[in-house]
Amino acid sequence: MASPVEQALSLLSIIKHPVEGMAYLFYLALIVRWRWPKAWNKFLDRCKAREEIKSL
Repeated sequence: MASPVEQALSLLSIIKHPVEGMAYLFYLALIVRWRWPKAWNKFLDRCKAREEIKSL
């Protein structure tokens, strides 16, 4: 039996088009957002751009 990493790599190797790969990433994001909403929000907070505070 193949390890989970080998299984994931074999699934990723069948992606033939960038749009197909983006769709898989979108579906994965939906699943993570639905299953672990707090972790998803923390991830988005870490990814967002920093706000610059302008002094007068």
